[in-house]
Amino acid sequence: MSFENICKFNPYRSSDLICERFIYETSNLPQEISAPDQYIIYLATDGEGELRIGNKLYAIKRGDLFFAMYDDKISFPANGLLKFCYITFRGRRAGEYIERCGINRENRIFHGRERLIEFWLDCIAMAGDENIDMLSEAVLLYSLAGFPSQVKETDDIVAKMVSLTHESFKDAELSLSAVAERLGYDPKYLSSVFKKKQGISYTQFLRELRIKHAIFLMEEGVISVKNVALLSGFGDALYFSKVFTKVEGMTPKAYIAKITAQKEAADIDRGE
Repeated sequence: MSFENICKFNPYRSSDLICERFIYETSNLPQEISAPDQYIIYLATDGEGELRIGNKLYAIKRGDLFFAMYDDKISFPANGLLKFCYITFRGRRAGEYIERCGINRENRIFHGRERLIEFWLDCIAMAGDENIDMLSEAVLLYSLAGFPSQVKETDDIVAKMVSLTHESFKDAELSLSAVAERLGYDPKYLSSVFKKKQGISYTQFLRELRIKHAIFLMEEGVISVKNVALLSGFGDALYFSKVFTKVEGMTPKAYIAKITAQKEAADIDRGE
């Protein structure tokens, strides 16, 4: 199969797993790809080259599957002949799948995935506005399904914390102390174990999960800041606004206005 660069966007926003872009690059590689509020899964389909993530440089070749995490800055030095596909994805299930597969900033490049290439290329060739959401999600889930469970026995407690948090983060009473009480551990011990394994504090993990859900609700059409706050596990709308502004660089009201303007512009482009 031979075709030129392809860039397809998913117009649907009706799920807690959203694959926004499905792209194939064959030439003129961008110097930098950034998706600060999303994950990115890449598959090298041909050739070889280099990948830079922050200050680290990696050799990439055909059949390598690799991931960018939230806030990563990804660049491809121009001295390679690498061709690749990638999918940007986000939502509550996105984080769950990443954790379930044991993918993190220290474990993100996987070799020998040549069997995926034909499937990825077939799907992006078939993708159109009517099925891009299904095909991109199918590619993502099929690729992740090949990962064995990465949860070791020694990591079981952190896995339980993550699972419990995903189940209960909408409860404003959920906190590290509440999790410790439910699991029967000392809060200080859980805090130390979680930070060592995840690289961030439990409080930050919970806050980011709630903010991601708040963004999802806004994009689904919930325009009341108070309702967004309550449905995302923030008991106080003012505190929610303060945290959201710090994380996203704008107030919730400004974010809702931005989304509304984007949807109106998209409707005009589609002639609706």
